[in-house]
Amino acid sequence: MTSTHADAARPWPKLSPVQRFGPLLAVVALLVGAGVVATVKGGDTQTVSAGGGSGGPVGGGTGSDGGGDGEETDPWSSNPDLPITYAEAEADGTVGDHDWGDRCDETTGQIMIPSVYAPPCVPAWEEGADNGGATTKGVTAEEIVIAYYIPGAQDLLGLAEALGVFDNAAMRTALMDDLANLGNLTFETYGRKVVIKPFQGTGDGKNPAQARADARKVAEDLGAFASIGGPTQALAYQEELARRGVLCISCSPSAPDSIYQELAPYNWAVLASPDQILQGVLDFGVENLFGKPAIHAGDPSMHDKTRSIGVVHYEQDPPIYADLTERMRARYEAMGAEADLIVSYLLDQSTLSQQAQGIISRLKAEGITSVVFGGDPFMLIDLTTAATRQNYFPEWIITGTVFTDTTTVARLLDQQQWANAFGASASPARGTPQEAEAWRVYKWFQGTDPEAKKSLNITWPPVQLLFTGIHMAGPNLTPETFAGGMFRVPPAGGGPTTPQISYGNNGVTDGPDFVGVDDFTVVWWDPELEGPNEQEVVAPGMWRYPLGGQRFLMSEPQALDVELLFKDVPESPGILTEIPATDRTPDYDPPAGAPAAGG
Repeated sequence: MTSTHADAARPWPKLSPVQRFGPLLAVVALLVGAGVVATVKGGDTQTVSAGGGSGGPVGGGTGSDGGGDGEETDPWSSNPDLPITYAEAEADGTVGDHDWGDRCDETTGQIMIPSVYAPPCVPAWEEGADNGGATTKGVTAEEIVIAYYIPGAQDLLGLAEALGVFDNAAMRTALMDDLANLGNLTFETYGRKVVIKPFQGTGDGKNPAQARADARKVAEDLGAFASIGGPTQALAYQEELARRGVLCISCSPSAPDSIYQELAPYNWAVLASPDQILQGVLDFGVENLFGKPAIHAGDPSMHDKTRSIGVVHYEQDPPIYADLTERMRARYEAMGAEADLIVSYLLDQSTLSQQAQGIISRLKAEGITSVVFGGDPFMLIDLTTAATRQNYFPEWIITGTVFTDTTTVARLLDQQQWANAFGASASPARGTPQEAEAWRVYKWFQGTDPEAKKSLNITWPPVQLLFTGIHMAGPNLTPETFAGGMFRVPPAGGGPTTPQISYGNNGVTDGPDFVGVDDFTVVWWDPELEGPNEQEVVAPGMWRYPLGGQRFLMSEPQALDVELLFKDVPESPGILTEIPATDRTPDYDPPAGAPAAGG
């Protein structure tokens, strides 16, 4: 397997590797999702040293070396300060000893919110009881301060807003306030109220000095307990927050799993890490694609050739995925599924086109039939354009990073190339916007459709993560009890429109898991199928879902009949016309005080 890096000779300007890909490769999540060469849930994780930042509360990490079976203990979930759950009380025969309040569904043992991710019921907090007051930074007897990070105009997410992928900052901030109100009235917060404080980020999203300066302001000037969001390419932001004892939730899609382990228990995310995504996708590829002919290539001369795999992924400067790359290389060499070429690139807007031309020249010259991409939409646009100009038509295998699995992004790509695209997506299978769980939860509480339609589906999950952790932590809220509480929430989801989400020692990963999504679905691109994109623009070009969007655990790759790909059959819809039975939830009345209840 050949690997090219910034120091290797290549036909484009010498650049240091920049980021990584995966569902969230370089741009992180929807435009936000890029970061590849990593391992997936269930794979080996790198050994992390004890000792994080200098002088702060972080330093111990988890101590996991990735060699366990997913059942090792953690230092948080057995904390005696954590509240008992309804299921635990039922098992102990002590349900009657506790007041579960009026928002507990005693049939399911979960709180009354129309979400498959509803957390377990905990005893209702007695109004006026002593909750411990200022239990940690950003927490008082009355409030929990949360910073909402608004990226600068040159940050990837700022650029995504300019492209129309997201709503503007004012609309997103108003949405955050609505969601915080929902959480405060639905989850147990022990006499406290979550208060959202917007924070305008500085810089381009990748400058470490600016990121650290922003983190210091969030921790000290805003006095936050947690930050939701951060600069997309600067891990220094979450490192500095951890050093100062502040949680970082969905802060950077480019963070490898080793960062979550080293900064434990301060770093959290909903989407899988690049490591987890890449390993899951590649394991699936080994099961279904390696050693077989490249029948889906755009060039017919490749159809009888055994697949020659090239991996193109995002990196950062200095590199953060070198160790991951080597571990993945060793893993797949041992399985007899070595990639023929690995190329990293730097997310530098001024040189992306040049880099893309050189990468395509290299892939073509080395006879690569199948390109596995783990990066951002900007590079993918340039790569597909360069490929057509160079008359190179391989298979394109996506990993779902940074919105590369969205219809909005796919329509921006060269369609001669993308007609040969398929792969994995950790995102939910799409139905109508109104059927998405986030939309249904919002309307259940507000009584109206959301104004920030473009942002709701990626804004609600980290907010739900935050409130779940607070709910499960008990009154003595600290980063440690937050972690202990999250680790005690059972896995949930797994249907076509609701990815499985779990945290902790869940048996899905080796060691404690601080990111949520455990599974993915298979997709292929149909440039002729007409339908709506994520912004409800109807036009040709849609991702299709073989087997109706069935999902596969990243840790348990399954054999798939690849003949199902690129077939216009009812079993491969572009839009699910109804919510699958597995993803439906009970109907509940909204809580008192909700706008939908007249509050």
